[in-house]
Amino acid sequence: MRDPNRIDEVLEALREYWVAHPDMRLGQILVNLIGAKFAADIFYVEDDVLLERLKEENRKESHK
Repeated sequence: MRDPNRIDEVLEALREYWVAHPDMRLGQILVNLIGAKFAADIFYVEDDVLLERLKEENRKESHK
């Protein structure tokens, strides 16, 4: 069973990213984070992978 505690962490990271990019649609954010090449396989992207990408992008934004 997946850890239900991951949900809040993923949603908070997504929220932080989305607030920094309010003109983006949710689908755009997800495709950009996992890469257009793998967008068709988004079903298989693990939450920890998505979370790490969100954290990387949020770190980049905080250094601007």
